[in-house]
Amino acid sequence: MPGLDLRFWEQASRGLLEAFRENESRLCALDGAIGDGDHGTSMVYGLTLAAEDLAGKPPADVGDLFRRIGGAFLGSVGGVTGIVFGSLFDAAGRNAAGARELDAAGLHRAFAAGLSAVKQKAKANEGDKSMVDALTPAVSALAEAAGRGPEAAEALWLASRAAAAGLEATKSMEARVGRARYQGPRALGHPDAGAASVALIFETLAAQAGTD
Repeated sequence: MPGLDLRFWEQASRGLLEAFRENESRLCALDGAIGDGDHGTSMVYGLTLAAEDLAGKPPADVGDLFRRIGGAFLGSVGGVTGIVFGSLFDAAGRNAAGARELDAAGLHRAFAAGLSAVKQKAKANEGDKSMVDALTPAVSALAEAAGRGPEAAEALWLASRAAAAGLEATKSMEARVGRARYQGPRALGHPDAGAASVALIFETLAAQAGTD
């Protein structure tokens, strides 16, 4: 099946919460090396609130599901994490409004909208050592996949690989945005926690789609 339907995304949202619970300590440790150390906890908190909201009232469509995840982060998660991950999902949801499933092209449009929102909110670009460094190649991979056909599962697999490579690249960067920018050269060798979360999101979605 080329597209991923609403049932998939409901299951995937629960899978994301489980994955971030399993990786909470790791993400906090990554953040603690060059930041304030609460990134993993913030991600789990936002996804927990989203899961509770979605359990209380099933989403009307894929866009609604994304926007409610985004709303949980924007409404209740403090700091930069709440703003950027909230903006990612909110913008993706606005783009996917009314969609009952997403094929590769739909995935690209939704996450490209999310990337644009993140860059605007974070004032970040590639090379700044932020989640943008994982999200940008992931979106590019989605575009490449959409150009070849509608298969969404393959698109997520390609995006997962690209995001992982983007995360790895942040190790050799000095931070130019966020709290980590005050670390200067001391940030070298440490991956960015936000980029790690982006990589985990796509890794989890790809696994849920059966492409791991």
